[in-house]
Amino acid sequence: MSSQQNTPGGALWEWMALLRASNAPTVLADCAVGLAMAAAVRAQFSYPGLIFDGLLEAACAMCAIYFSGMVLNAIVDRDVDAIERPTRPVASGRIRVPTAWTAFIVLVTLGLSLGIGMTSGIVPLAVAALVGVWTLDKSDRARSITLRRLGWMWIAVALVGAAVWLVVTLLIDPFDLTGFEPDRAEQIRIGWRAMTIPVLTLTVAATAYNLLHRRAGWSVLLLAACRLLVPVCVCAALLARAGSLDTNLLSLKAAAITPVLVLPPLAIALHTLMLSVVARREVDVHFTEARCARCNHQLHDVAASRCGECGCDLAVHAPVCSRPIPEPLRRWLPFIAAVGLLPAVALLMLSISRLGGGVIFASASAVLTAAGFVWISMRGLTAAINHPSRRPAGVAALIAALAILDGCLCAVLGQPLLLPVCIALWFTTRTLQRKTAGS
Repeated sequence: MSSQQNTPGGALWEWMALLRASNAPTVLADCAVGLAMAAAVRAQFSYPGLIFDGLLEAACAMCAIYFSGMVLNAIVDRDVDAIERPTRPVASGRIRVPTAWTAFIVLVTLGLSLGIGMTSGIVPLAVAALVGVWTLDKSDRARSITLRRLGWMWIAVALVGAAVWLVVTLLIDPFDLTGFEPDRAEQIRIGWRAMTIPVLTLTVAATAYNLLHRRAGWSVLLLAACRLLVPVCVCAALLARAGSLDTNLLSLKAAAITPVLVLPPLAIALHTLMLSVVARREVDVHFTEARCARCNHQLHDVAASRCGECGCDLAVHAPVCSRPIPEPLRRWLPFIAAVGLLPAVALLMLSISRLGGGVIFASASAVLTAAGFVWISMRGLTAAINHPSRRPAGVAALIAALAILDGCLCAVLGQPLLLPVCIALWFTTRTLQRKTAGS
């Protein structure tokens, strides 16, 4: 949403704005899809029912990684935000850059620790990175070249150590399984890899997106991959905790569970890709159109201190910055919208085809939810495309619609009881977006 949004004061709301906490409920809705996927996979092994062991840790890990990505985004974009969205916490200086870097390192460490259950290698690297960050900040204040070199040395140690830790984690078995039966030892190894690889991939993808999104248009694929991996991580964590991951999952049952493991995350990724392409108009500096918030006069100089039409102080009345969508992108938008809404339409048709079966309640719930998702997404997309002043609100609505899509996916996966949870998370997202910026 725009920087002129009325945000409640106080340190708590400053941090909520930095973390983009208004969109966090959609991450929890993605976790609900992971829970439904795990239940559907277990049903193939004749173990029906939901598994809650490990759900809290997995959900907290996903939220921590999401928050770390939002903090890194604010750090990377602080120069642009200082011009276009000067009220944001890092751009305005209300949250200092070293403090933001500290939050990023702590959140990544927390996410990896909860996601893969290992802290022995992560915590020392995080401490080294924190020492480097604060040493660099001290060097800037003291203007000391020696401190600056020491700071970069600590950061280099942390980065090299992180690369070594990553390779060791993926290539070396961290367990001593000599006392276990061979089948049980193999099950533990499969469960460990199934938990570790998606979480590490998610963390790398989130970090790479924030570092590349201003330079590479294809980085939206990384953002879609992040949303795709959230339910996969949760599903793998729950199955590993329940002991449902074994060689049968990779061989005999692979064909039966492939749609369950692939199609729901793919639907989430397609919608994310569509809204990300539209939302790139909010971060592309080549298409800025700034207008006075008081008289709506177009400002040809974004850095001007006063409006040339009404003379108001632009430091008090921050200009409204929007970006007209270029004509080439506008021609592609129908195709983009079709790709983004394809999952909902497919789910709608699938649910209607199952209405005559023995899962009438789940199918009827999926039909109503899919129809609601199509309606909400079309409203948000129309606002984002046709009304530049409403583009941030349209993008925020598309982000919140992810929770509705997740509810539909849960119903299709045979867990309609998770649908009210996702609807409640959508309502929570929309409520929080009125208080803190959603995009």
